[in-house]
Amino acid sequence: MANQFNRSSPEPSSGMVKSQQSFSKDFMVVTADRRASLAARNILLAGGNALDAAIAAQNVLAVVEPQSSGLGGGGFLLFFNNTDKKVYAYDGRETSSSLVKENMYLVNNNKMQFIDAVQKPFSVGVPGLYSMLADAHNKFGVLKWDTLFVSALEHSEGFEVGERLNKLLKWAPHLKKNKFVNEIYFNNGKAKEKGSFIKNLDLKESLEILSKDPYSINKGIIAKKISEKLNYYLSLNDLQKWKTIEREPLCKKINSYKICGFRPPTSGGIGVIQIISILNNKKNLLNIKDPFLTKHLFIEASRLAYQDRNFYVADPSFFNVPTKELISEKYLKIRSKLIYNDKSIPNFKPSNLKNMKAKKIITGRNFEQKSTTHISIVDKNGNAVALTSSIEFAFGSGITTGGFFLNNQITDFSFFNKDPKGYLIANRVEPNKRPRSSMSPTFIFFKNELIGILGSPGGSRIICYVSKVAYEILFLNEDPLSAVTSPHYCSRDRFTELEKNNINSKLNIYLQEKKHQIKFKDMTSGLNIIWKKNQLWQGVADPRREGFAIGF
Repeated sequence: MANQFNRSSPEPSSGMVKSQQSFSKDFMVVTADRRASLAARNILLAGGNALDAAIAAQNVLAVVEPQSSGLGGGGFLLFFNNTDKKVYAYDGRETSSSLVKENMYLVNNNKMQFIDAVQKPFSVGVPGLYSMLADAHNKFGVLKWDTLFVSALEHSEGFEVGERLNKLLKWAPHLKKNKFVNEIYFNNGKAKEKGSFIKNLDLKESLEILSKDPYSINKGIIAKKISEKLNYYLSLNDLQKWKTIEREPLCKKINSYKICGFRPPTSGGIGVIQIISILNNKKNLLNIKDPFLTKHLFIEASRLAYQDRNFYVADPSFFNVPTKELISEKYLKIRSKLIYNDKSIPNFKPSNLKNMKAKKIITGRNFEQKSTTHISIVDKNGNAVALTSSIEFAFGSGITTGGFFLNNQITDFSFFNKDPKGYLIANRVEPNKRPRSSMSPTFIFFKNELIGILGSPGGSRIICYVSKVAYEILFLNEDPLSAVTSPHYCSRDRFTELEKNNINSKLNIYLQEKKHQIKFKDMTSGLNIIWKKNQLWQGVADPRREGFAIGF
């Protein structure tokens, strides 16, 4: 069974459902669940701003979408303050324990099976999501912190099981021995069916504690519960010394647009900007008479970006990531010249940026998973939030305390510390380090006016999902709904990946003729985007999950 649960299949597809969108002049909310979107709407109607609404939505998701995010996880927040016209970036990524060891994921010099690694206490990182949200709220929140928990507390007393939660409960391989999970989410050993109700009073108690003490997960009662549950593998000191890092947003002007994303330790900001910039250098080839060429070019651009991602991106506190060079126009023009119109190049290499070759670093594969969630919100005053959060695998580590699941984010590090030649891997396991991510909360501006708020779950393919939607809207004049629902295509290595459950057979033939090595994959994005069109906000929720857009 262990081999079934690997990097390529972290979460099963639920298939496509009817797409959902909304239009509004004033505010727009798009989250992964209708109940979370309604909670955010209620906060906005009560006078809260986009940040208040995002926190209320995240609280509800912690209850009704326990497979994807929650109190035991981390995330990245972009906040656009329309008053000073600035983007603020808050890093809530988890950190590893001070007790982690290099090569702790190796057994007889071979990689530990991923599903075995997930469940280890040393795979749990210090949760950072809620302390980060509290820090952002202290600076920009309007409503009182405790008022943002009302809807979540109500749902914790009883919420209806949706199709996706039911399916993942049936699928998850690491929940069966957890007594608490079996009592709350199962009946007589079987996952509670769609339409049945779940009451999680332990989580309600944790939410009540958190509503009164915003930093309880790192410095209060909940921190003690986490440390005890893990046999102090995460010490109280590890939990208490965790701090939000307010980073400079990563922005780049491309024609009349400005794309703003997040810096390392996530590779999302660099990756999205690289792909769009490379394609901008190829815009003279975007001929509508050959619509499939646009997809070939995107796939090659994504292959280039992922090569750099694998090689150069890690926690910037431990590794000098050449961020400026990676998104420079000079560098990206050189990279774009490697793309041919008539054939695919499967073996792109990361280039030797200045002073990098001497450091003896090399790519390291990690096992980044898809159980993530994204929230996009804009309020009536033009403030906006793009928040992507995660507990990594479906239901994280499967370890619970206080009614919630603890993450397994430390498996986002490379399992190997060095390559066979002895070269260090940048994203290797080290104490108190933030693992590399692909989360890609993104803002897009047109002539300094905010027009796009984007993000998605989906593991390392998040970069492709977000880039593809931005590319098709900005370069190919696609409607946002069409850009979200149309088939995905991506390359993270020498293979070209096409969406298995949403296949364009003509595209498949076209790419094969250009010598693409094609694999068909479940590509379960959860794009929740907001786009400004004809002075209206258009919210679109990805039909591949259970998202919901609502405006007013």
